[in-house]
Amino acid sequence: MRAAPVLLLAFASVSLAATTPQVPADLPLSEIVDRANKALRGESSRGRVSMTITTPSWERTLEIEGWNRDRKRALIVVHAPPKEKGDATLRRDNEMWLWMPRAERVVKIPSNMMHSSWQGSDFTYEDIVKADSIVKDYEHRLIRREKETLPAAEAARLGLAEASRVVYLIEGIPKPSAPVVWGKVLFTAAVYGAGEVVPVREEDYSERGELIRTITLSEVSRTQDRLVPLRLECRPARKPGQRTVLLYKKLEFDLELKDSFFSLKELQRKRL
Repeated sequence: MRAAPVLLLAFASVSLAATTPQVPADLPLSEIVDRANKALRGESSRGRVSMTITTPSWERTLEIEGWNRDRKRALIVVHAPPKEKGDATLRRDNEMWLWMPRAERVVKIPSNMMHSSWQGSDFTYEDIVKADSIVKDYEHRLIRREKETLPAAEAARLGLAEASRVVYLIEGIPKPSAPVVWGKVLFTAAVYGAGEVVPVREEDYSERGELIRTITLSEVSRTQDRLVPLRLECRPARKPGQRTVLLYKKLEFDLELKDSFFSLKELQRKRL
């Protein structure tokens, strides 16, 4: 899922550095964006996620399990509620298929459906296929860099030697001829002392400069010796009162996932 992830934050406890903050190895913007994009995926990963979709008239929650590899392979399976149980989505490079067990059908998603909602959420099939788009399809420009002081208790909880982080606001402008939806992306990422990078916020704009949606990542925790945000909230700007919230309940990284795992056969496998 693109948490893929562009951010604009007013930090309550931010203190502007008098001099340029010292970031490990003075990470280039492209590296910061890349590391932030990989925070919840790594080179390979498995996650259990609760996805709650809220609108002014209804709310529903899905329990989901997902596997990723190399940001080019993904398999996502719905475990609950009963109506959607067993529904699965497979991504291989730029192609995507759906498995609908009640109809016993595999459907390949055509290009004209890529902007459709995935499972009724505020995310689209395009978000899954272009999980690394913010890295490869955009030119990056630094808007602002600030040093934030963290509470000592939070620094200790996260296992940090220094109670601070450097927060970058980065603008992404599409490269010429890049096959992207957004006219501009504002991306905020936090760099912690040892060079660990965590995505914080993303704002996606249309080609006319209109804000379309805002994605906020929070509840940073240390999981398998990695700093990861365990809560992701997407709010569409044109739909007041609507949002999609992902809560990561379990994350595993650096798994051995073979090509055969991301196959049509595996897509249709019956799961308990």
